[in-house]
This record gives sequence, C-alpha cells and structure tokens, in this order.
Amino acid sequence: MDIACAADWYDAHQPGLGVQFVHAIRDRIDELLQDPLRSRIRDRARRARWVLPARFPYRIIYRVNGEVVLVIAVIHTARHERNWKKRG
Repeated sequence: MDIACAADWYDAHQPGLGVQFVHAIRDRIDELLQDPLRSRIRDRARRARWVLPARFPYRIIYRVNGEVVLVIAVIHTARHERNWKKRG
C-alpha cells in the first residue's frame, strides 16, 4: 500500500515518475535480499533495519529472521518513526 500510494502521488505530479519510483524500490529490495544483514539494526526492540532507494527520499524498513526478510514499511524519510513502529 505504501508503494502504490507514493507511486500515485509521483504520477500525479509527473507522469511516469511513479513507475520509476516502483522500479527504484524493487531494485533496492532485490539488492538487500542479496545481503540483508549488511545494514545495521536501527531499532533494537523491533530488530528493524532500513535502506534507502536511489533517487527517492524513502526508507525501506525490514526485519531479518533466519532466511526470511520481512519488509515492514516503505515510508517517506520525513515521516515520524511512530508511523512505521505501529506496524512492526
């Protein structure tokens, strides 16, 4: 839902930019799946880590549990942390 809403917003401001946003998010998720432990833990209580996609001010917040990588949220960097902490 986070990705679709952001893509719609970008498309409303510049047609085609939403698709670029989705590709940037997917590319970054593909990269993090290759080495999910590379990013440091940012929230110890939730064991949450995050990475930033190229070009867009968003955080991809995720957790690693064994072989499973769970994306908790994709959220604008200006949004307060409580917005994603409710989820994870």
